[in-house]
Amino acid sequence: MLRRDFLSRIASAGVYAVAPLIQARPRTLRVGIAGGGIVGASIAYHLAQAGASVTLFEKGQPASGATQNSFAWLNAFVDDPRYRALRLQSLMAYHDLDRRLRLGIVWGGYINWAASAAQVETLRGNAAQLVGTADPVRPLDAAELRALAPALAPGAVAAAFFSRIDGHLNPLQVTQQFLAAARKHGATVRLQCEVQELDLKGGVLAGVKTSHGPVPLDRLVIAGGVDTPALAAMAGLDLRLRHAPGILAHSRPMAAVTPIIFDGPGTLSFKQMADGSVVGTDSPDPPDIPAHRDIRAHAIPFPDEALRTLHGNRILGKIAAVLPASRGAALDRLTLGFRPMPLDEFPVVGALAGAPEVYVAVMHSGVTLAPIMGRYVTHEVLSGSRVEALAPFRPERFARMAGQATAVPARRAATPTPH
Repeated sequence: MLRRDFLSRIASAGVYAVAPLIQARPRTLRVGIAGGGIVGASIAYHLAQAGASVTLFEKGQPASGATQNSFAWLNAFVDDPRYRALRLQSLMAYHDLDRRLRLGIVWGGYINWAASAAQVETLRGNAAQLVGTADPVRPLDAAELRALAPALAPGAVAAAFFSRIDGHLNPLQVTQQFLAAARKHGATVRLQCEVQELDLKGGVLAGVKTSHGPVPLDRLVIAGGVDTPALAAMAGLDLRLRHAPGILAHSRPMAAVTPIIFDGPGTLSFKQMADGSVVGTDSPDPPDIPAHRDIRAHAIPFPDEALRTLHGNRILGKIAAVLPASRGAALDRLTLGFRPMPLDEFPVVGALAGAPEVYVAVMHSGVTLAPIMGRYVTHEVLSGSRVEALAPFRPERFARMAGQATAVPARRAATPTPH
């Protein structure tokens, strides 16, 4: 009932239409996609479904970069109204895809609670991000919080709210499902195949040179996550990303106790996956201390397994303090991911001015945005037209920032965890 009501609310608001935007083309375009994360996989599926001849190039394995290390929280929490509308459209698109492709999304909602008066202002700011939408958050008192989430032992509750439209998923599984669906529509997926050079003749794309040899193409979509700047530079775009590392502790599976995503006091965020494992973090970024200097500056691995175990057990211990059923759950792994974070924190999506057959799609919140990006990028690549909803997120905005030391960041989502 909740899901059906959400769909009708969003549809009535006119933010998403399930009917395809594009029409059949007289000639089949050969479209390459550089990057096999969830965004690239969604674009591959949508393009192949629309009739393009699709080849996806992934230098490693599917979802082996930021996607597999994502918290994978599907949400619309952001201040900017245009960006929020795009995220709401993508949530709607996920409901449609979940029904058609059986993605296994857990639509359990999201709870944010504060333990002290000092934390209430932040919580209220988070809640305000959905004011005026079809589904604003619902304030909770302590009794309502415990009734809604009986597995939670929140301690002191100064304020709380519930957002019913949020969900979460297994990002590796969903990426693989997108790729499987793309293959059914004729797409070719080349793994362990790296795009090494673009074959541009007078600014016109003729194809790419890969570690497996040359491939002729009419269009190329660069969706390579943190590798996007290097790939885009081959087409003349100077695109820079913010270095944004983040860790997540993953427990071994346990009995199911909650479908809800939680943000607790401070920076504690956690959820229980469909397989029973508990996943969470206690900090969106490495604290600024000398021990973290190198990882705050460079994409490097953890120095040893002992440190991974230390951090993983510490995070699971904090989660167990408020989710008692998880006490004793063994650490399975601690992941370290590097988020593809544009300087202003908004997506970078669109054809390049100097090489219009080359298209870029890079963003934080790629898991949330993957469905709508698949749909809109497909329309733009195949039709040559521009979708108005993507107008604020074009790569040319960085040309206007030339000469500035830094871009002004957008205000972040409720919790800047990797999602």
